[in-house]
Amino acid sequence: MKRLLKNKKILIVSLAIAFVLFENLMLMIRYSRLSSGSAYDFGVSFSQVQAERYGSNWKENYLAILDDLQFKKLRIPAYWDRLEPQKGQYDFSETDWMIDEAKKRNAKVTLVVGQKSIRYPECFYPAWLDRNDTQEVATNANAMIAAVAKRYKDNPTVASWQLENEFLLKTFGQCPSQNLTNKALAKELETLRSVDSSRPIVLTQSDQFGFPIFGPLSDTTGFSMYRTVWNNKLGYFRYPQSGHFFWWKAAIMNLLYGQKVKVHELQAEAWGPNGNEYISHDESQKSMDPKKFMENIEYAKQTRIKDVDLWGAEWWYHQKHTGNPQMWNAVREFVAKG
Repeated sequence: MKRLLKNKKILIVSLAIAFVLFENLMLMIRYSRLSSGSAYDFGVSFSQVQAERYGSNWKENYLAILDDLQFKKLRIPAYWDRLEPQKGQYDFSETDWMIDEAKKRNAKVTLVVGQKSIRYPECFYPAWLDRNDTQEVATNANAMIAAVAKRYKDNPTVASWQLENEFLLKTFGQCPSQNLTNKALAKELETLRSVDSSRPIVLTQSDQFGFPIFGPLSDTTGFSMYRTVWNNKLGYFRYPQSGHFFWWKAAIMNLLYGQKVKVHELQAEAWGPNGNEYISHDESQKSMDPKKFMENIEYAKQTRIKDVDLWGAEWWYHQKHTGNPQMWNAVREFVAKG
């Protein structure tokens, strides 16, 4: 009798697991069918700050991305410290220039705006701001977001906004954690939408395993995808999950929250000890080279997420101009093949 009851429990658990697996499979198939009519659209992120760290001429780097690599979709930051060097006095010259050059080439831009942007130290607070005064930060951040939105809301080259970058991730970057709250992000989202409700807004998460279920949510959720990274405790570490895991995540976000999903950062640059700006070419090959780049492309395609931004354009350019053009050429070949 005990064995019969035990076998019955095993059967019930097995059936329950099978049902859950079947439901998740159907969910993923649904997402795949929804996105089956669209082609993969690979864009690229660019940071003038990162280009400068390599000693590159950032404008030449940017133009090479457009003219040599032929990217038609770019994600660029509006860095707060460069945008508003004096309180209430805005300098849009860098952002204007990048958007104007993209327009000349019929490229489209996602403009990243907010406290926390792409590239370390993540939070680019202006010198005049007391970053530890949460209320002062929030008030001025919302004013800045509104100013940027007003500047570009009628510019057709700006196809979408990205509000903040991995805002709720508090374990990376130099940002006072008290400024990075759901409430603060919700207020900024309200501010941006009050100025421009015509464009989709991307909110991003960095946790390779988590879900942004506590909100706020906008129109599109961005996932970052890194494969091989450096960890001070473990050394080089390779994330174990397959691209199908992100397919499952995207399917859930779409079904439950009506979200479009994109990959806002697909690793295409090295990540080694002391930051990739300070490692040798030989060291960089441990985490990124043309072969690993194409493996990451195939990994991204496993996700069925069609909107993907590559990460590493400043590094490719620097490598090219220091005698190692392999990554630059690999990306150019990939883009040319479409």
